[in-house]
Amino acid sequence: MIVSNTSPLTCLLKVGRVDLLQRLYGSIAIPTEVAMELDQAGAVHGDWRDRLAFVHVVEPVDNDPVVVLLRNQVDAGEAAAIALARRARGELLIIDDMAGRRQARQLGLSITGTVGVVLAAAQAGLVDEPLDVLEELREQGGLCLSTGFLAKLRRLLRSSPA
Repeated sequence: MIVSNTSPLTCLLKVGRVDLLQRLYGSIAIPTEVAMELDQAGAVHGDWRDRLAFVHVVEPVDNDPVVVLLRNQVDAGEAAAIALARRARGELLIIDDMAGRRQARQLGLSITGTVGVVLAAAQAGLVDEPLDVLEELREQGGLCLSTGFLAKLRRLLRSSPA
């Protein structure tokens, strides 16, 4: 099972690239808390449930110990996504928040973020210019990427064999 937190979905929705998730992973699970965060964005995401028909909402488990443990470390959506990925022995958790990523790693989860999704899409031949997509995500999608990070990534991509 592939599990996602809110921010990768939000960023990809804003730039019209959520198709990458479906094409890479088929279906994705999100906890109810992430669905509620997407609902709260209202005008930004509008018909996200129609646009993300491949995303399945999973109901929470009462008093999930992982959620209780993470409650003071990360926000509710991140805690629920981490808990769902752990509970379902998920193949991958898609999460951007650094504190959430750190907690997920400590729990032994495999993680990626929006950048990883774009790079995987490029490797799969779904994106011709990953840096252009990342720039678009930074400028219009709300993805926090520094100019230095993008410059380093550009150098790495140029030096790696095709």
